[in-house]
Amino acid sequence: MTRTQLARVQTRRPAVVARRIVGTPTEVAATVALVRDSNRLLSMSEPRLLPGDSRVTVTVRFLDTNRPTPAPARRVNRGRVAAAVVLPAVGALAAVGYLAAQLVQAIRAAFPALAGVVLVLIVIALLLRRSGRCCPGLHCPGCGH
Repeated sequence: MTRTQLARVQTRRPAVVARRIVGTPTEVAATVALVRDSNRLLSMSEPRLLPGDSRVTVTVRFLDTNRPTPAPARRVNRGRVAAAVVLPAVGALAAVGYLAAQLVQAIRAAFPALAGVVLVLIVIALLLRRSGRCCPGLHCPGCGH
């Protein structure tokens, strides 16, 4: 055997660990089943109901095999996610509101000129309108008025 192979040999026996599990009956049953399915469960006590609560407690003894623990699950920080969604939405809403206010201000500033142009166009349309028999206002050559 080489030196690295000798270093990898586990000479230590697994330690016995006792832990108390507290939770709802389904949570405790799931935890005990997890330890039992890993073939490390040595013994467990009878489940006892905690006084004045719906939770139960169980003491389990199992082998600690020194296996590497899985990496902890990465927790999502909901505050940062909410800020990442809300801040751009508020910014876009503010930009739309600013542009709408600028449009309203431009229309109010140009309203007298627009009203004048529209009024002149209405008068010209009324003067040039032809009815069935005669001209209503602006006389054309040849109508006889």
